[in-house]
Amino acid sequence: MSQEAHRTRPPTEEESSPTPTAPPRVKRSWQEAEAALLAGPPGPASAQRGWREVDTDLGELAPERALAERAWRKAEAALLARSPALARVTTPEEEKAREGRRPPPRSRQGAGVGSTVFLLLTGLYQLRRLMPLADVAPWDFSALFAKGYGTLALLVLFPTLMALWGIIRGDPTRQEKGSMWLLFQSVCWAVVGLVVLFQGEFVAALLMPWHLTLVSAILMTPTTGPREEAPVPPSAPLQPPTVRPAAPEDRAAVASLQSTAVARRPSLFALEPGAEWDERHPVLVAEEDGRVIGCASTSAYSLRECYAGVADFHVFVAKEARGRNVDTLLLESLMKAAEARGIHKLTTCVLAGNTHALERFEKLGFTRVGVHAKHAELNGTRHDVVVVEKVLSASVR
Repeated sequence: MSQEAHRTRPPTEEESSPTPTAPPRVKRSWQEAEAALLAGPPGPASAQRGWREVDTDLGELAPERALAERAWRKAEAALLARSPALARVTTPEEEKAREGRRPPPRSRQGAGVGSTVFLLLTGLYQLRRLMPLADVAPWDFSALFAKGYGTLALLVLFPTLMALWGIIRGDPTRQEKGSMWLLFQSVCWAVVGLVVLFQGEFVAALLMPWHLTLVSAILMTPTTGPREEAPVPPSAPLQPPTVRPAAPEDRAAVASLQSTAVARRPSLFALEPGAEWDERHPVLVAEEDGRVIGCASTSAYSLRECYAGVADFHVFVAKEARGRNVDTLLLESLMKAAEARGIHKLTTCVLAGNTHALERFEKLGFTRVGVHAKHAELNGTRHDVVVVEKVLSASVR
């Protein structure tokens, strides 16, 4: 395999420097070693011989790189010799079928404090129903064992103790086992209640704690279900959008982005018509899949000649593209483009309550230089604004 087949980026200065060309014997040994390695047993033996030949030729051509290449190839050969199946490339269809066979991830959530208290009270109530002796309390274990109720008490309290231990240890498995014991007790109590009901004791049947045990079993069962994951849109791009200078055909898209912002806050985002298309100031757009999702531009800070090197800047991002650092990409490119056009400082005003924007500007090197009190009118109310600025050229004094 040639080096050019793997190159997906422009060569660096080091890579573009003249180096000896590999003779045909190196390429032939390389290809034979690779073919033998991927063929599986008895491939590894011949593969190692091929790698040794390649290492020898590499050492003759470039001794400074021979050690790294030799170590890498030996490690690869040793790994694939242990498991030849690793050399096999998985097709997208096989990967999709493998994903379909995997069980969906599960999420678990244990019982809360209220469920724990309810469970304890239910266990004590069950003991009282089983041992209606005036001189024995459910929590007096010594008296229970002395009266012969010790085994019965353990059977009643066992699911409660197991579930509580699961809560303490954060172990959903113990909680599930305790819940199954409680469910079994609920069935037993229901049978006893039916027997008592057929004997004509309606009130006693209602007082049987089967319903309390059933509720405890339900409360103590950790909830299970598919894990809720943030949906990823199928068309979500893997690469950041492309930032480029705006073209005349982008006017409609830029106007649409600006009009959307103006519709939200007319007095804050409205600009003079055509202000963003001044030839003295750069206009950039962020493009993704042929669609403009953001724009950034500068405008004159003042009409006075002494402020010719200072500019305001504006950034607009489409609603569906927010939260993906598109504004940061635009602003970083805008600072470079503005400096290239002789602008030495960028400045803007931010509402004092917009802490997110202020933090974002500070990360990009902007500093807060002051506050204009009651400066911006928004929805009939005057708001304070924070002035941020950044000097682009280090040579400015």
